[in-house]
Amino acid sequence: MSKDLLWIEAGRRFRPEELVFWQARGRQALSEVAEGVDTLVLGPHASAAFPAELRPHVSPALSRRKQCDYSDCLTAPLGRAWAAADAGVVYIENPASRLVQDANRAPPADALGGLQEFFRRLHRQRAGESLSFGGVDAIRPITFSGEDVLLEPGSPAQWQALGELLRDAAERSVAVYRACCEQVLELLLEKRPPGAPLRVISLHDTMNTKMRADGAIVVERPAEDRLPDWMNLGNRGNEQGDEAGEPLSLSGAELRRIARAWGQALGLGEAESQQAIRLNKPYKGAYETQHFGALLRPLGQPQVGALQLEFRREALLDAAALARLQAPGQDWPEPAGEHLQGIAAALARAGQALRREPA
Repeated sequence: MSKDLLWIEAGRRFRPEELVFWQARGRQALSEVAEGVDTLVLGPHASAAFPAELRPHVSPALSRRKQCDYSDCLTAPLGRAWAAADAGVVYIENPASRLVQDANRAPPADALGGLQEFFRRLHRQRAGESLSFGGVDAIRPITFSGEDVLLEPGSPAQWQALGELLRDAAERSVAVYRACCEQVLELLLEKRPPGAPLRVISLHDTMNTKMRADGAIVVERPAEDRLPDWMNLGNRGNEQGDEAGEPLSLSGAELRRIARAWGQALGLGEAESQQAIRLNKPYKGAYETQHFGALLRPLGQPQVGALQLEFRREALLDAAALARLQAPGQDWPEPAGEHLQGIAAALARAGQALRREPA
């Protein structure tokens, strides 16, 4: 099935200017509009594509549906549409799949060693042990349904070859994305008016169901892992957004203010919004939220910080695409541009409301 997968051409080195999107892109430099930007949106899992050099190492049983479900690929068109709809938003997109290296995990000191340990744990798990892949999943070789993505090398020479391919691919893609995130944030801080809000949003999507062997995405996740109807916002706090044993990446008051504004812009009533938008359950915010929250915390301003935004993917799909994914198959439907643009427009309206509303 590998011929049907999404591939990045061999040797492709991404340039920073390919990864950064803002409303006036192509007309004005980012430095010229940065003073008016208060929202930096990051897409660490936005791409499903694998570097072509990895083709011999990718499972031949992998379908495009499995490849895309393994990523958060609806965040790519949504993030671009959000930036196009709101002059106060800049969006940065990671161009390579988490298979190369997961940009929402801490940069690994030994990526290949972590991958080897992942496979050791995987063998034990498949033998019946209950264990976690936490701390060794900077490169994740299986889908979230446990199916093979990356084939395990069979010899030291094959391990060495794979390690070199992954290291080179990460340097040409994920490392460029990470550097862009740091550089753009530095620019926004430099241009930011005194006391102005600034939030860094790590953008994700996932479904409340996993994939069945025939490709139908219908296997319900455990109740504690399910998202509400629209989204989960994480700031490392509790279900009210307040501190829960560790520093917050963004103040609870600001997180709740954002949740209210987004709910209203999506047309949700207050009671409905409380059901459809949840804080820190099940996702409190992973590496990007922790990293950028720590970078911004010394500013000591409640409207400055980082959060993780996890959309329930079902909300980003139109009815036809959702029905298609819930049926057996190997394909992945094209995202419904009009549907995603409507959501982006709502997020833009919420951004305008947040700028008008005093904190």
